[in-house]
Amino acid sequence: MMTVEFNHIEQCKLVKKPWGQETWIQAGSDVYPFVLKELVLKAGFVTSLQVHQHKTESIHLHQGTGAIIYHPEPFDCERFLAGGYSEEELAKIKSELITQELSPGAVFHTPTGTIHRMVAHTDLHYTEASTTQLDDVIRLEDSHNRGHGRIDSEHEQK
Repeated sequence: MMTVEFNHIEQCKLVKKPWGQETWIQAGSDVYPFVLKELVLKAGFVTSLQVHQHKTESIHLHQGTGAIIYHPEPFDCERFLAGGYSEEELAKIKSELITQELSPGAVFHTPTGTIHRMVAHTDLHYTEASTTQLDDVIRLEDSHNRGHGRIDSEHEQK
């Protein structure tokens, strides 16, 4: 029998990132087919320039100022993973990125195949709701040379 579940924020999974942290309020399950995270992106830092093959995200900025950098056209993740893009093609795509400044109250959505990156001018505090494909991260650039997918060393055990 399903029942209402109660936790406290300190019981939620904490994921330490080079740029800040994520608190996983809901990590998705058969009962709860979504993910809900609270994130902090420290001032002066950026997330990976990334794209998701299956995952979609919705974000609400609570505090701070920053930007989202994104490409307006869908990216072919399968082609990329198969080595199908030349360096010239990738450079052209990166030259076409758009910057949208963000302030508290901003809400945006990144559909599957959207190349994107968050930039923090000041500490950013935001909520992310997404589909459950948590390991679906293709990093096109990363300041810390992290590869694609889940980075096990960032995940603490509680």
